[in-house]
Amino acid sequence: MGRRFGMEWSLPLEDEAIFSEQHNAAVALMLPVLGPCFGLSILLFAVWDYLVDPGLAVHTFLVRLALVGLGATAYAATPLRWTPLQRCGFVYSTHAGAIIIAAAMLHNGLLHGLAGVTACLFTVSVIATRLPTFVAIVAAPSLMFFVLCAATLTPFGFINSVILYIFSLIMATTLMLTIRVFRQRAFLSEKALLYSSRHDSMTGACNRAFLTELAEREVALARRHRRPLAVAMLDIDHFKGINDEYGHATGDEVIRQLVTTCVGTLRQIDHFGRIGGEEFVVIMPETSRDDALHCAERMRSNIEQLRLATPQGTLRFTASFGVATLNEKHPQWSALLSEADAAMYRAKNAGRNRVAAIDANLASPADAA
Repeated sequence: MGRRFGMEWSLPLEDEAIFSEQHNAAVALMLPVLGPCFGLSILLFAVWDYLVDPGLAVHTFLVRLALVGLGATAYAATPLRWTPLQRCGFVYSTHAGAIIIAAAMLHNGLLHGLAGVTACLFTVSVIATRLPTFVAIVAAPSLMFFVLCAATLTPFGFINSVILYIFSLIMATTLMLTIRVFRQRAFLSEKALLYSSRHDSMTGACNRAFLTELAEREVALARRHRRPLAVAMLDIDHFKGINDEYGHATGDEVIRQLVTTCVGTLRQIDHFGRIGGEEFVVIMPETSRDDALHCAERMRSNIEQLRLATPQGTLRFTASFGVATLNEKHPQWSALLSEADAAMYRAKNAGRNRVAAIDANLASPADAA
């Protein structure tokens, strides 16, 4: 239970980066709308100044106008490379500062205007998603508030204001963390849905549609930058016989073991996908023909060494591989896949459990090593 609770507040580093990037994009869309509304509310708060002390209302309004105008510079394009969150933090600091300074100019203004000062804290709950970010945004205005309270209020007024401010700060932090939990759950649900739409449910390998998307992207990059690209297609030998003799449950386990073995052999930049019942494709960027043949042979050898315990005894199985490389004759993904498919059937016809290419058939496992 504790581990589950802990996961509600954190994500793996890679997911956290994506989550933060998505939140930054959302904040960038909100800032041009919510920012001016926030600034207008700060200026309208000058009505309260007039009710408290009409003689100083003009001065406090000018302070508000100056700081809101300063914060509004965050809406414009500048040479500064600041993120949407940093822009929001700057807007909050200037606008909250306008309320705090204007209130401090009035007699007991910080004490009477405490509701407005603390209400600003809750806007940060919507902007921030992490505790360090929240603290960084509210730190300067909070310090300003404490200093001005100490300078303008009686000891009792100071203690009263600080206690209520800290209480509001805790509540705003709690709200921020609660919002994060809901956002994080939505992010993880979206991620799981995207994963299931792109991967085979039984093995976790890329499904045909997603593999085709990845392949077309890799082909385009390879052609643009004139880099090598190789493809291997593999098929489990005599798979129908395995299903007939050992049952479909064992056949499914054979497929899972093959996927685990092949993925463990490949690099992180390679893509492994299932395109049929027992047919799979490997996309190998930055890979020459010879390197692709050696990689396919390693996978073939690792598969051959697998042993699967079944009620009928130990099961061994093999796979046949066909390799093709991107060239002027086959510049497109469909043509490249067709060549790898033809090479795989050449390996099947040559006796199975081997690696083949269209222009060079490796006649036996020993020759392929």
